[in-house]
Amino acid sequence: MKDQNLKAPESSRLPTRWYAVIGAHGGAGVTTVTRLLDPSRDGSAVELQPGAALPHSYIPIVVARSTAYGLLKASELLGRWHPGLPRPYLVLVRDAPLRPPLPARYRTRVLGARTLGVATVPYLYRLRLVDTPEEALTHRPVARASSSLRAQLGVTA
Repeated sequence: MKDQNLKAPESSRLPTRWYAVIGAHGGAGVTTVTRLLDPSRDGSAVELQPGAALPHSYIPIVVARSTAYGLLKASELLGRWHPGLPRPYLVLVRDAPLRPPLPARYRTRVLGARTLGVATVPYLYRLRLVDTPEEALTHRPVARASSSLRAQLGVTA
């Protein structure tokens, strides 16, 4: 893995946790999850590029869509997870305003034991209307989803 030379953010108001967001597959929602976790862009959540090293003291988050394919790719990534790395959280991004399909629900239960926890981001129609996730953060359902995700992962700052 390449080193991106990322360090924990240096500021007077440091968050209590830092997160490195990793996609299990293309289009998983990494940028969206990063913005939902770090709406003020203080560096508490960063997108980790494929092959990059996990920054010291960052907690990994694996992001996948709540589809059979998304959970298959998350399962493959977690199956290759190096035992020397911290256990990640799994964040599932809903791809439709429906219940996930049966294979996705099964894989979610199985993967829950291999992670620190499983969090979900609901389907957010507003994200389909904007060019960047930041543009949607003031919309009430998106702001609620951001708060909920942060609470699910124990973000306190």
